[in-house]
Amino acid sequence: MRKGAGMLGGAGRRPGAASLFLLVVAIAAQVGGTAPANAQQFSVPSNARTLILDATNAYRAENGLPPLRLSPGASKAAQDYAKYLASTDKVGHRADGRSARDRLKAVGMEVCHVWENWHKSWADDGSRVPVEEAMAKAMTFWKNSPGHERTLRAPAREIGIGVIGWKHGKRWIYTEVQVFMDRSCLKRRPKERAFPPIVP
Repeated sequence: MRKGAGMLGGAGRRPGAASLFLLVVAIAAQVGGTAPANAQQFSVPSNARTLILDATNAYRAENGLPPLRLSPGASKAAQDYAKYLASTDKVGHRADGRSARDRLKAVGMEVCHVWENWHKSWADDGSRVPVEEAMAKAMTFWKNSPGHERTLRAPAREIGIGVIGWKHGKRWIYTEVQVFMDRSCLKRRPKERAFPPIVP
């Protein structure tokens, strides 16, 4: 399975030279913000986000860190961005011209600190990989990449997760996005807006 993935995205940071290099070698980005003509979404089992949440919290427990609460608002932002990356076949933390913090603000989320991981994967032979294997591949990549691994251990308290499947030509591509956030500095934490259930 081939993989394309983004580098660590900190609050207010721009990708450095290493990040930009990875964006070039990971996958060719499309120009424009619309889906290519031969692209279409495919359904992803509803347990995909749970697989990533459980694996992330298990890894944090191994490192003596508390579990993260799944945030509906952050998950909405993560899902929207995963859909954007998947449908346009773009990559990066600012592919839509916004930062992770900007995308959280768009769904009504004020944060103190934010971190982001993203990942894309597909099979070379054109087959559709089982969702369990695809989510495991994403976690393995993040654990083995220093920047992503630090994000998995970020001093966050909540997480948003987005997972989507999009077919481009013969490639059945899974795109996963994690948004880690800390809101402990807020004197008064606004109540999260209610969002419809996310359909991967």
